[in-house]
Amino acid sequence: MWSRSQSVKDQTGAVSSAFSRGMLSLALLLIFSLSLSACSLFAKPKPAPVVEHRVLKKKIVMTGFAVKVPLQVQDLDDVAQGIPREMLSRLERSGNFLTRQSKDLLSFDIKQDSPSTKLVKQVAADNDAQFVVAGEVRNAGIRSDKKFLGMWETRSRHIEIEFAIYDGMTGAFLSRHHLYRPAEDEGKVGRDKPFGSVAFYATNFGKAIDAVLEESVAWIRKDLAAFPMMSRIIQVNGNQIMLDAGVNSSLIVGDVGLVVSEYDQLPAMGLTALQARPSYYGAPQASMGKVQLNQTQLQFAMGEVEDNAQAKAVKVKVGDFVRFDAAKP
Repeated sequence: MWSRSQSVKDQTGAVSSAFSRGMLSLALLLIFSLSLSACSLFAKPKPAPVVEHRVLKKKIVMTGFAVKVPLQVQDLDDVAQGIPREMLSRLERSGNFLTRQSKDLLSFDIKQDSPSTKLVKQVAADNDAQFVVAGEVRNAGIRSDKKFLGMWETRSRHIEIEFAIYDGMTGAFLSRHHLYRPAEDEGKVGRDKPFGSVAFYATNFGKAIDAVLEESVAWIRKDLAAFPMMSRIIQVNGNQIMLDAGVNSSLIVGDVGLVVSEYDQLPAMGLTALQARPSYYGAPQASMGKVQLNQTQLQFAMGEVEDNAQAKAVKVKVGDFVRFDAAKP
């Protein structure tokens, strides 16, 4: 009897001991996990990855597109604003541009005559942009092609646009492109499909417009790649200046730019070869020394103009520009 009760006690003690060891192990594991969590909470964050190539973003504004034949686009939802909006969205995703959109047309009338340099500069200044793009939907109708001596006919809808790029700082014309894409059929899109939506691009005519937009963006990026990023001076205090571009344009402390101003003289003019009319090439610029940025905020930056004889000869003023030819790594 005694041996049986003693055996039961021994088994109970063994179970209690095993249970205690298990609870102790669980407690140690819990303490260890909590310590790791605490370390991760108070540990320093990992450094941001180093950007191998920093691109200074240029500001670009696109005006509304004029529509030459409004009856041809009645099945499209807001094509006049939809085309520039989609082009700007793709330019912004490229990482090379800060985009703005103006709902106005770059003309005093609906005929879309060539805008004056004064108007181009005004649109650029009103929208805080370096470049201005304006365009027109020239045709969105149906094209008929007859084959086999007129016995067979194929009909397809096509999109035809034209746009021009201007330098907003001087108002000078830079380039013009005329693009065309046919659709697979003559089908309509429908105003129930918002311009640029998935349903819109699923239609055959939407696919043709998508191809034109992609080619347009490629041309804009190519045409503006060679131009440096320009920033306008918005405040001057001695040698300290404030610019209308900052972190959102990828500027950082230490960047060096060249202060430039238009000469107070007539702009450079010439004659076109075919029509014998004045052609505006732009305005010569005077260099007033270098500026090094010592502070950058989201939308503006501060810098100090180097003190030299060249800078003293031509006084820096609000409205002058700073040209950043390249970004340091």
